[in-house]
Amino acid sequence: MQEAGMPRYPLLVLVLIVITATATAEDADPRQVITLPSDMRGAFLAHMRHHMDSLDEVMGQLAGADFKAAAKVAREQLVQGSGAGFGRYLPIEFREMGLGMHRAAADFAVTAEAVPTPPTAADWQKTMAALQGITSQCRGCHAAFRVE
Repeated sequence: MQEAGMPRYPLLVLVLIVITATATAEDADPRQVITLPSDMRGAFLAHMRHHMDSLDEVMGQLAGADFKAAAKVAREQLVQGSGAGFGRYLPIEFREMGLGMHRAAADFAVTAEAVPTPPTAADWQKTMAALQGITSQCRGCHAAFRVE
């Protein structure tokens, strides 16, 4: 006879707890951890946010069909690295992906700057493909690494 207040299915409850714990363990973040000195971590994350701000500005210029301005933002804000000394703390794979993003930004700037007024559908397609070249680098890096 079961006492009042006791779970009816203690084995089922235990199984559910084990399944939940296993699922949580499997959901652990698989990305490679980048550990930066505390004095550089904030500056590094601010630098990454600056990339996002610049990319947003590029897209804003494109939304206004100002290809030259979009090219200028990409060239001035995304093509060059900061030279802040982060590289010595970053894995080579991360640095290579970062260089890929800077190169993609340079390619985008060349493509966008060459668009005539008015742009054709083909010009828009080339420019958007070049923009996707930048964002795919961002996505790849964020999928592979995390900063702690």
